[in-house]
Amino acid sequence: MSARSHLTRPAMSSHLRRPFSSPWRPAMIPLLVLSACSSAPPATRQTQAAAPAACVPAQLKLSLDDGNGRFNGMSHAGTMLVVHNASEVACSIAAMPAPGLRGAQRQTLAIAAQVPPIPAAQPPRLTLAPGASVESDMRWVSGNVYDDGHCESPAVITLAIGAGTVSAPFHGQLCGAGGKPSTYSIGPFRVAGATGTIGAASIRYRCDDGRTVLAAYPDTQTAMLDFDSQTHRLHAAVSADGARYVDEHWQWWSKGMHDAWLAELKPGEQIASAAGVACRTP
Repeated sequence: MSARSHLTRPAMSSHLRRPFSSPWRPAMIPLLVLSACSSAPPATRQTQAAAPAACVPAQLKLSLDDGNGRFNGMSHAGTMLVVHNASEVACSIAAMPAPGLRGAQRQTLAIAAQVPPIPAAQPPRLTLAPGASVESDMRWVSGNVYDDGHCESPAVITLAIGAGTVSAPFHGQLCGAGGKPSTYSIGPFRVAGATGTIGAASIRYRCDDGRTVLAAYPDTQTAMLDFDSQTHRLHAAVSADGARYVDEHWQWWSKGMHDAWLAELKPGEQIASAAGVACRTP
């Protein structure tokens, strides 16, 4: 027998035949799973503030403010769309308004919007705190200056809010060239003011009917009044004595820095027929 036949293969040690194992492999698997499923540390996710929910029509009030005629002239007219959060909860609204104009029978009119591009720096939505308002300027051609022109007189303006709308009466005439729809231009909403935050330079008045009125004058043509949990923007009007400001519903007539009168305007009035209530600084 050859020497090779007497050679035997060494027996493999039993511990070498065991599958390779490592004490750190089981712990590594759950760590990998956590890192794949989590985009941010748990502490970071818990501290992120939730954005306000989108506004719903029941929270909002739509009104129009013609600025006491400041939009009118040379066959042009306009108004400010004012959206007020009448609820006690903050909500968000699209930065670009999408109004619609309807006739007396609520039929849709052939009127088109001319919407400028929104600046890249402007957020797509604005947050409306309770009692706060936003406003947007809307302008159009009001005179039939076209040879083959046409005009429409809407009765209602609507504003899309999510799946619903808010509305307000509309008074005005929009005109366009023949073969084309009448148009209006509109810009993005801007913050008009919030209850109790019309500015550090506001003046506090106490009225005879118990109201407290905060008044601020951001420029020579504007008075901002805060009362009854709402902020009102009034515009300068003709006055023989003192300074008079009006919007569609209110008249504020001040004399000096200590005395003023607040009166409600009846429909169609430019000067209040009611004497109003006297207000004085403390």
